[in-house]
Amino acid sequence: MDGKKREKHKLGVIAQTRMHKNKSGKRFIEIDLLRGLAIIIMIFAHILWDLDYFGILPLNTSTYSVLHKTVAPLFFVLVGISVFAGRTKKQLTTDEEKKYNTRLAVRGLKLFTLGMLLTIASLFVLPERPVFFGVLHCIGLSIVLCVFFLKYRFYNILFAVIILFTGFVFSNINISNPSLLHLLIGIYPSDIWSYTVDYFPIIPWLGFTLLGIAIGDCLYCGNTRKFRLPALSNYTPAKIFSWVGQHSLIIYLIHQPVIAGALYVFVWLI
Repeated sequence: MDGKKREKHKLGVIAQTRMHKNKSGKRFIEIDLLRGLAIIIMIFAHILWDLDYFGILPLNTSTYSVLHKTVAPLFFVLVGISVFAGRTKKQLTTDEEKKYNTRLAVRGLKLFTLGMLLTIASLFVLPERPVFFGVLHCIGLSIVLCVFFLKYRFYNILFAVIILFTGFVFSNINISNPSLLHLLIGIYPSDIWSYTVDYFPIIPWLGFTLLGIAIGDCLYCGNTRKFRLPALSNYTPAKIFSWVGQHSLIIYLIHQPVIAGALYVFVWLI
């Protein structure tokens, strides 16, 4: 009997540990769903751009602009929400905070490195309009910068408003010979898109990330959802979008080569 009790106690401890891991490492389906929706819209926008690039179908610039202005802010807000929701406690000890911030910084640097690899690849594929400071560069650097803003929690909304307003001011400044610093912070020539196909300066895009942190503090503090939600996992479309959102990075990395490669073969065949 004593042996059975010890075994039962051991299994109980293991079960509790697994439950803790699931709770601390859980994903929120609505965040994955929104991220998946953003990825799919982005892919559609890139298909339109590629069709124009290969001379198959002229690009409707107004449609493309609407898609871009919808998807990009959503991406950065979701980054901020995810960064804050990843904190498994409402209040972290100094040691826990240091470890979490270190993980964040490493994660951001990895994304920035991927962005640099894309820059190198674009120098060969699109030498006339390479990626200088694209979405991966900006998301990676924004995550690193979030380390300094996380402690302000909901008050990040103030920093977000300041940065977004500054971005609006910068967008009205036309500079003909910008330095790397100018381009990094968002002061660029009016014809910037003649030189690059992907450009996301820190200002204003960091502002959307900080807005996401403020939203995360309200809705997901302590890695716990603060509102009720229907059982979205029971619906097939939600599961599909959620799956796409969970694999957003790899899909982002491979979608353009796949689309461009398919269109290249299509043009070659006809």
